[in-house]
Order: sequence, then structure tokens, then C-alpha cells
Amino acid sequence: MLSGQLARAAPDSSHYDVFLRGQTVIFADVRTGLSTHVTTNGDQHALIGGGVLFRAADTRTALVALPNGDVALHPYIPRQDEQIVTHWVASANGKWLAWAFTKRTERGTVSDLFVVEGLLGENRMVLHTTSTRGLGILPLSVSDDGAYVFYTRRTDLFEALPSVLDLPVENVLRLQTASGDAVPLPDSPNCPCAMAFSSDARRALRLASTPEGIAVSLIEVSAGVEQSVGTLSGYERAHYAVFSADGKKALFRLSRSSGRTRSAIALADFTAREARLVTERLPEPLRPLALTPRADTALLISLNASGTFKLALADGALVRVSNDSYLGRLP
Repeated sequence: MLSGQLARAAPDSSHYDVFLRGQTVIFADVRTGLSTHVTTNGDQHALIGGGVLFRAADTRTALVALPNGDVALHPYIPRQDEQIVTHWVASANGKWLAWAFTKRTERGTVSDLFVVEGLLGENRMVLHTTSTRGLGILPLSVSDDGAYVFYTRRTDLFEALPSVLDLPVENVLRLQTASGDAVPLPDSPNCPCAMAFSSDARRALRLASTPEGIAVSLIEVSAGVEQSVGTLSGYERAHYAVFSADGKKALFRLSRSSGRTRSAIALADFTAREARLVTERLPEPLRPLALTPRADTALLISLNASGTFKLALADGALVRVSNDSYLGRLP
């Protein structure tokens, strides 16, 4: 019945730009200009398939907001409680979902990782683990074709964690979903670190906090090679890193709390092998959402309230383009 509800509410031939205004998801029909508003009262909003996946604030249930105004249960992800916790990530193109649950048992934990194409594809288990130390699976990224998932295992999954884009991690592996083979990424003595992953799963970005500043490095995953891109001094933490679609650049937020509090947006250019500040003049706390297809501009969204900004990477010019926070486009 749940699958039927989702199928009936699937988008038609229109495309939808999706925005978030407080707790309201807005589906704006690109063809007609009309919009549908759906109150979600939740968090962890992610575009996937034909809707927006989110976690309800009261029941901790995984729900899907749809362009026709309906809200449906996700067909696979179970409700959280004191014994079960769930985590998920969507691919950059919104076509694949990687999700995991961790369950407490008398002997420790059981944790499984799944991949699903869209909302109604086959829910396929790609990793099963048990732990007497309380370890569980945290998915960090899934590739645009669903062939790879980056993940880590940690003991604090039942605690309130920030977004994986703002969560320092270590001991990261890349799992090939067809074979179940997992390749560990090179470790760093400075981690846990902020990380990001290209949409084709070939590259990873590591942003390590060091006494000299933020050390930026690029990992070529298949080769297991990590190369320094540069160090940005004057900042203590990196957050919310995102790759360009071609994997040749990445944008991220920097912050410091000692001395005069400040933040900045920085760019790693892997072709030029350089890392540089784009702007330190932010009207409010902002984070990168995505780089545009030409990778010469970027979209940023507000961390404090609703709002979307456009940033020119060449000169750091910043313009507010919407009072709502852009989530992306549904096909």
C-alpha cells in the first residue's frame, strides 16, 4: 500500500525546483511556475527519486514529502527507537539512497547497510556487520550510479550527530555494492577530519585540522594515493565540503573560534593543485550546497535561517538569489 501511494504521487513530466522555508518544503513547478507547500516538521531533508526524504521530529520516522502535497512513509527505513537508529545519504544526482540501521542486542550491535534506486527500487543489503564493541555503520556518500558507498563504523550512532557533511570522520572505506568488496582509504594522524567524495567515487577530499591550519589533500581512491593540495592558515575547522560534478574542484567552509570568530569559503582546485580562500566576507553563516555545472560559481545556503546565495569563484562576489534555501531539482 505504501508503494502504491508513492507511485500514485510520482511527479509527472514536469521538473520541480525544491526549496526549504523553515519546516516547509516547497515544490516549484519549472514548467508552470506553480508551487506546492508541504509542512514537514523534521530534519535531514534529502532529495531522492521523486520526493524529499526527511525524519519526523516527533516520531523519528522516515517520511517522504511529494510534489502533489502528500507525505508518505518511506517503504523500507524503520522507525527509530531506543534499540534501533537509522542514517542515510542520497547521491548527488538524487537517484540513489544508501541507508543503514544499527540495532542494540544483548551481545553488542548488529548493523546493516542497504542501497535503493530512487524511492521504490529494490532494497538491497550490501553489508552486514556485528560488533561486541557497539560499532555501527554510518554511510557517508553514495555514487551517482549506486555502485559505491563510502562509510565508516563508530560507537556513537545513538547520540545526536551533526550532518555527515559537518562530521569529522576517520577509518573510511569505499564499498563496491555489487561485490561487497571494501577498500580502506589511507589513514591520517590528524583525523578525525572533514571529508567529501566525488560523485563517481574515484576521489576523496580530506581536510585535516593541524597547528599550521587546514591541510587540504586529495585521495585517488583506486590507487590508494593521497596528495597534498595546500594548507590554509588562520582557521581551525573545515565543514560542508562538496565536489564539483567533474571531480576537479571542491568547495568548503572554514571557521575559527579562538581570537576573533570568523568564517570563510575556500576552494580546492585539483588541476591547479592549489587551495585558496574565495571570500571571508559572509553576511551570515553560510555553507556550500553545490557547484554549478561549469564550476565557476557555487550555491550557498544559510545555516541560521532560510536563504540561498550565489558565489562567483573568481572574485568572491556574493549575491542573495532567494529567501528560501534551495535543495535541488527533481527530475
